[in-house]
Amino acid sequence: MLFSNDISLDLVRSKIKRLQEFLAIYLKIANVHTIDFYTEDIWNEYVALSPEAVLARYRCQDVGSKAEIASASVWDDCQKLADVTAYIRETQAHSLPYLGVCTTLDELLQELWGNKQRGTFLKTSQFMNTKKSHEVQVMSEVVACLAKHCNVQQDSMMVGLHTCGDLASNTLRIFIAKPELKAVCSVGCCYHLLSEEYEEPADSNDCSQGSWGFPMSQYLRDSVWQCGRNARMSACLPLERVTVGQGLPSESLFYRAVLQVIFKEHYGNRKRHNVEQNTNSKHVGKIFSKSSGFVDYTRKSMQKLGMDDSKLSDSLIQGYYDIYRPRWKELEAFNRLKVTLAPCIEGLILLDRLCYLKEQESIAWSALVQLFDPIKSPRCYAVIGVKK
Repeated sequence: MLFSNDISLDLVRSKIKRLQEFLAIYLKIANVHTIDFYTEDIWNEYVALSPEAVLARYRCQDVGSKAEIASASVWDDCQKLADVTAYIRETQAHSLPYLGVCTTLDELLQELWGNKQRGTFLKTSQFMNTKKSHEVQVMSEVVACLAKHCNVQQDSMMVGLHTCGDLASNTLRIFIAKPELKAVCSVGCCYHLLSEEYEEPADSNDCSQGSWGFPMSQYLRDSVWQCGRNARMSACLPLERVTVGQGLPSESLFYRAVLQVIFKEHYGNRKRHNVEQNTNSKHVGKIFSKSSGFVDYTRKSMQKLGMDDSKLSDSLIQGYYDIYRPRWKELEAFNRLKVTLAPCIEGLILLDRLCYLKEQESIAWSALVQLFDPIKSPRCYAVIGVKK
């Protein structure tokens, strides 16, 4: 049986090109690192509005008519963000649900089942949380249907559920390399852990065998495209969860950004090299949840990084918190802008994987399918392929 709903390679490439042109302008928002937010005065560098104005626009569900947006400019003459409504509409237009390249789960199951009654599949354990139970129930039906379609046992397929970083890319490579594998269903995650071939040398991961996690497709590799680690980390932000009120941990991000100000102002001259070396090789991690307040957080963080905090008094540390506390909304508003951009970056990564499959002569059909509810499971898209 041939799949009637098949997206062409040319269409996928055209959507990748559209995303490249869009992200060439917008990636500057995603590539901002939270720890540099105050030391680099990010808000005033990138945004022409007040944080209150940005947050107010996000609280308003109406983003205007298409006619209004058509004449609106996202950026001002200094290339600072000046119209949040236009920004939201532009990012929506360049996210996967609006690009016209995804196959719905219902369409996939209709292709696989036809007019037959759908069966009952794996029942999840009571020990699974709601998220995992949802994922396993949906994916088990898809995998079983693909196996039946290909007339193979499940161990003749390549299946990955939230494969981390490069493992998602390598899952597709193994599928192509092994003739005995007839189908693949891969849901990746942790885009920030991908090795990126054209990333700046100072930030890129060493990949001695040349099997880079991104980009995979020859089309995107020919353009020498790079996102950058911060942008790939932004791609993991859960837009749908944030939209329904399950916000980001803004207080911990605020603590880390203020801590970086202390590093710069008290350890940035004579000991600058040592501080940079420490903060690049080690991470503060989850100290926030173990701290009683900002002073405690600062001391625990510096101890973890092997830094001498003896010259900093409690009152001096608390003073930094008090100074920057009125600017907390800047960080909160900027993170909303980053979250809004996340689906566009994720879309490019996933379309690159789909394009890779469609470039292979052995592939009969491939698609990008939203398997899961994005509120329950933010990494909800599967790359699916069937060999000839």
